[in-house]
Amino acid sequence: MATLHLMVGLPGSGKTTEAKKLEIEYQALRLTPDEWHLYLFGNDFYNDEAKDYEHNERHSKIEKLMWDIAEKSLLLGVDVILDFGCWTKIERDDFRLKAHSLGVKFKIHYMNCSLETIWERLKERNQDSKNTTVFYISKESMVEWNNVFEVPTEEELTQL
Repeated sequence: MATLHLMVGLPGSGKTTEAKKLEIEYQALRLTPDEWHLYLFGNDFYNDEAKDYEHNERHSKIEKLMWDIAEKSLLLGVDVILDFGCWTKIERDDFRLKAHSLGVKFKIHYMNCSLETIWERLKERNQDSKNTTVFYISKESMVEWNNVFEVPTEEELTQL
């Protein structure tokens, strides 16, 4: 039976690194929105809510398209890794319900990482001028997102 693997955590917490390992381990289809977004539109993220409307609209469309692909793949018996972040419990519950409605297994992979470690990783990523595989993220954005992020409970992590 196929499994929907959901990567949960903030940017820089190690989601994509772990998702790449799981992709090999489970011979799964890994869907990482940032990779598609950067390929299709380049770096159109400005760390400015007023300027990032178009970026956010594009990102939402990519995630919707990825879910459509994930759904078809799961029905074909292929494990899928959604590398979306899923910062809120309601998002995670929604994907759990979608998995159950398809008759597939569901697993959350939570990247429990301190904000200090995340910021150190992001600073390094941000300084790499040749890096075209990730978005530049300001400390202000990271602090704001950390305040929005809902850490999964132990019950949520063990719930099937």
